[in-house]
Amino acid sequence: MRKKRYFHKLYEFDETSKTYLIEVSLDNYEDVYDDWDASPFKKRDIEDEFNDFIVNSSQDIPVNFNLSILLYLPLSKKEPQKEVTLISAYRNYYAYALERLNKVKTNLYKKITFYLLLSIFLLSMGYFFFRGDEGVVRSVLHEGIFIGGWVFLWEFFTSIVITRREIHDEFKIFERLYRSEIKFFYYE
Repeated sequence: MRKKRYFHKLYEFDETSKTYLIEVSLDNYEDVYDDWDASPFKKRDIEDEFNDFIVNSSQDIPVNFNLSILLYLPLSKKEPQKEVTLISAYRNYYAYALERLNKVKTNLYKKITFYLLLSIFLLSMGYFFFRGDEGVVRSVLHEGIFIGGWVFLWEFFTSIVITRREIHDEFKIFERLYRSEIKFFYYE
């Protein structure tokens, strides 16, 4: 018998759609939106607490599983038009988050290229120039150039191995949330 992992206990699995459910209880549709955003509902930001809950729950469930967001609301609040508006605002929010991450990724690749080129330049200068014992100032300058080259080389590897991976993981989370189905359940 296969051992149940912790997320199996925390989240319901919907057999029909083969997705894990992130369940959120709301008093009304407006609970999803940021109170400080005066934009029309379709373009309003999602409430930080709602987003944090969805993102944290999504991180609990491995990325190879699909998600559905199940919103519980009182039956007296049911309005089909508000459902459509909420789904649109949700999609817009995560589409924008994905677009921001694409810009961050583009800027990171520019920095990575800069770090590599500057590292090669400084290490080459340190290796090919400033040779010989020509005084303390020249020796300090020589060592400083070498140290600068190694620091930028370190930044290059850190950016490629660690920062790029973090951005990629965050992108996968937001992409999965963007693709998630939004379901509504109304109770008496």
